[in-house]
Amino acid sequence: MARKPRIEFPGALYHVIARGNDRQKTFACDRDYEHFLHLLRQAKERFKFTLYAYTLMPNHLHLLVETGEIPLSKIMQSLQLNYTQFFNRKYKRAGHLFQGRYKAMLCQKESYLLELIRYIILNPLRAKLSRSPKEWRWNSYFEIIHQTNPKKTITDDILPMFGKNRGTAFSAFQKFINGGLSSGYKKEYYELKDQRILGEKEFAEDIIKNITNDFEYRKITIAEVVDIVARHSCIDKEKILSATSERLGSKGRGLVAYICKTIAGCRSKKTGKYFKRSESMISKLVKCVELDMINDEKQRQLVADIEQEIKKNYDPCIVRQIDER
Repeated sequence: MARKPRIEFPGALYHVIARGNDRQKTFACDRDYEHFLHLLRQAKERFKFTLYAYTLMPNHLHLLVETGEIPLSKIMQSLQLNYTQFFNRKYKRAGHLFQGRYKAMLCQKESYLLELIRYIILNPLRAKLSRSPKEWRWNSYFEIIHQTNPKKTITDDILPMFGKNRGTAFSAFQKFINGGLSSGYKKEYYELKDQRILGEKEFAEDIIKNITNDFEYRKITIAEVVDIVARHSCIDKEKILSATSERLGSKGRGLVAYICKTIAGCRSKKTGKYFKRSESMISKLVKCVELDMINDEKQRQLVADIEQEIKKNYDPCIVRQIDER
């Protein structure tokens, strides 16, 4: 059965599962876990999403994410790319670390949020990696119970859900998590509807009826993106459109291709046709931009400025996104 496009909209709650490629380990030592959590904290600050729970395990991870204005696909692309680069450099390897398509279940928040928090936290126990919730270091429960200042945790939105007073909330949270040890596995919480949705029948039907397409900014032409990139980057438009491989022109085309892919919704094939380049060449240019954004603050700011202009001048709307994973 063909995979259906992801459903993405502001305020959506997702249970995300990302597994190692061919079941290989994604975390080989404590330093690997620590670095991923560092990247997760950076991503949360950059993309402004809410993280309710997480668990990192040797060959996969679970996240419970509520998105803001930035779609989940962009968050996960950045997170997985940055960690894969770290892992590959450290272990002198190449290629994919995670499976090509992470699993993201759109969840009904009102009925499922608390149960999903508990389910994700107790995963290491079900996998027999630990004997109690407090023993597994690499999940949100361990971080919360060992952090004296809850505002310093990545999941600082959890405790307020259990009470206004920290002491009372802390006790209620522990009691709730430990309560899952005796209740066992609840199959009804994990049966998907339409392959993508975890929720009651009415919730799933409403989502499918009204929000079956991804949100993006209103479609703009590649020519318009070229104009915006040229203005912000101070790279002559003629160089961006040039048939040569001159450095500044290539950099400009990379920025255009990146913006087209992440905001304008253009596939690399379409962008390549516009520039009379191969699809693989366009993909390489996009990766170069992503690498530059990791290492260069000026590059990150340049891309942010371009995105901001598009947000300002092109109204958001619902459009079909073709999943390229």
